[in-house]
Amino acid sequence: MRNVIRILFFVGLAVGAAWGQSGTSTSPQGAAGIYAGNAVCASSSSGLTPSIQTCTDSGNNGLWFTVMNASVKTSTTTDLFITPSMVTGLYTETQVKGGSTAVSQTAAATGSVAVRVLIDCSNCAAPGSAQSGLASFVAAGQPDPKGTGIVFDARIQQLTATLGQVITTACLAANTCTDEQIDLVLDTTSAHSFSFILLNVGSGTHTITVQARLDAGQLCTNNNSNGTGGITCTTVNTALGSSVAAALFGVGSLIVQPLHLGPSFSF
Repeated sequence: MRNVIRILFFVGLAVGAAWGQSGTSTSPQGAAGIYAGNAVCASSSSGLTPSIQTCTDSGNNGLWFTVMNASVKTSTTTDLFITPSMVTGLYTETQVKGGSTAVSQTAAATGSVAVRVLIDCSNCAAPGSAQSGLASFVAAGQPDPKGTGIVFDARIQQLTATLGQVITTACLAANTCTDEQIDLVLDTTSAHSFSFILLNVGSGTHTITVQARLDAGQLCTNNNSNGTGGITCTTVNTALGSSVAAALFGVGSLIVQPLHLGPSFSF
């Protein structure tokens, strides 16, 4: 059943890919871009079937991944209204088990998808590739002027239970009493969009780059039975609580619309 759920998760992200056409357009009236691929990387592929490549650094932090870009010609007083849309998905699984005594156990999983819009990035990765190092860009779309990202999707899942053994006279006599167990899985796929604004970008041809970052705080456990207490997010103790989390993105589109905002408009 878990594998079926996970396969449906990936299929949901890939729907529509066969009907899209990847590419961009350049025009004084605006620009558009399409990402027609399916999920190409995840914040964590641990425990997922099928497994796909991760777009994380050595510290398991999410890397910026270039999804799509578009070029637009502008006049000297042009502002840009930029709207990327994207299918995103989050997968979280938390599990707790009973022990020899009734103890409280907690498993937590988190996942998020953030998106940013950059103009005239000189070293951004090509569409379909992860960013290597810091991006060098002229400006980032408001209300995200530093390019730290706008959250399109986020989830915190936490499961806490106090469980003991299922004790009966028969299992006690045969020493076959089994642990109680709770396993919670959440799988969500949805489409999101957000409108960014770039003011007075100047005349010429500009390149708009849309990047996504995937983060997951997986591998969180609580080990109260040995007296240490607290939640740790380093290793999974399969005898107690455990969790798996992943964040992904799928098909997407981009619309860039030149416009002239009033001279009094500001952030």
